Amino acid sequence: MTRSFRSQTPIIALLATLFAAFPGTKSSSQDTSGEPDLGPKIQFETIDGDSVSGQLGNLTGSSLSAILAGGESKQWDLTEIARIQFDGSEKTSPPARVVLRGGSEVASAATSMEDEKLLVRSIGQPSFTVSIRSVQSVRFRAPSSATDADWLALVEEPQRRDRLVIRREGNALDPIEGTVLEINRDSVSFDLSGNIVDAPLKKLEGVIFSTTTDREKEKPIRVRDQRGSNWMADQVNWNASDRSLRLDLGNDITHSIPLKELLEIQFSGGILYLSDAEVAEQRQPESLKALLGEDFASTWFATETDTKNLTTVLSSDHVIRIPEGYQKLVAAVRVASEVDQFAPLTVSVLLDNRVAWTLEIQDRKPHGLILPIEDARRLTLRSAHPEPDASKTSPTISNALGHRIEWLGARLLK
Repeated sequence: MTRSFRSQTPIIALLATLFAAFPGTKSSSQDTSGEPDLGPKIQFETIDGDSVSGQLGNLTGSSLSAILAGGESKQWDLTEIARIQFDGSEKTSPPARVVLRGGSEVASAATSMEDEKLLVRSIGQPSFTVSIRSVQSVRFRAPSSATDADWLALVEEPQRRDRLVIRREGNALDPIEGTVLEINRDSVSFDLSGNIVDAPLKKLEGVIFSTTTDREKEKPIRVRDQRGSNWMADQVNWNASDRSLRLDLGNDITHSIPLKELLEIQFSGGILYLSDAEVAEQRQPESLKALLGEDFASTWFATETDTKNLTTVLSSDHVIRIPEGYQKLVAAVRVASEVDQFAPLTVSVLLDNRVAWTLEIQDRKPHGLILPIEDARRLTLRSAHPEPDASKTSPTISNALGHRIEWLGARLLK
């Protein structure tokens, strides 16, 4: 007995020493089930402008709970939250961009398509598969100021067939209509009027899928990750078990983003189509009002809205109010497709009555527009004759009817 007791004494002494040196050490018999699993550090902003720091307790489709300094736990309805920011910084973004019809723009390291299913692989995140009916476009090359506006114009233009967009010399984009059959790491298989061609990716800007339905309802939540993706979601939920954010993207599409890849969640969506924006004013020229009467002119020559598009007429002004937080206008503009007799005209965008962008349209192609709006509070879409003395030219009924301009997908972005 004496030898046995002596042999255990050093072990007991060692354990006592360990517990004394590391007071956080727990024996196997201790119950830790009641101790909270603290979430990541976050900083969030309420709609009232208050900034709060703490650790994420939980995030559901309706509420946010956080543990504040001092251990206090507090809960907010999501209707009270403007944004949530996570620790982290932007990382190198992969070049390809996959745009879903629900508004998500995914930075993809690799993309493949087979049997009308598109597989999207993102760095540091699970890959996911979607039907091509839920995909608007796949751009293989990184965004570039040399081609961004032209690519935008092609994407926003409604088309009944798929388009294969070739990048020519001088950064010219050349769209070809047909059907996308398959996408692999090297090429796109494309049906061109019954002829199957394999187009090398290195010669392409991307592919644009046919437009068969109206735009989807805008998603209320935007999630930004560290690789440059913008995920538009109907709902987000925090998964504490694997420390990831689960996104409901609509159309039965879900995705999970690990904590280490998260950057920010915005609860105001971040996209406002001009067709949905508050109209501050619509102006028709005095000469047209004198010719037709003010009521008739304002009724028959007012701006028209069609899902995400606007249609304006010659010499008219369409003015909207810009809500707080929006930073950029993107759109594609062209002469309306139903206009039979084309004539050149000038279109402009004004920010707080200052001309910020102008273009003389001399063809029927759509033209892309990407414009920072800075701190402007009013935005005006204007059209006029291209002549230097356009301000002195009195529009006629035939001019107003024949000069109709479509602003395709015109929207403000945060």
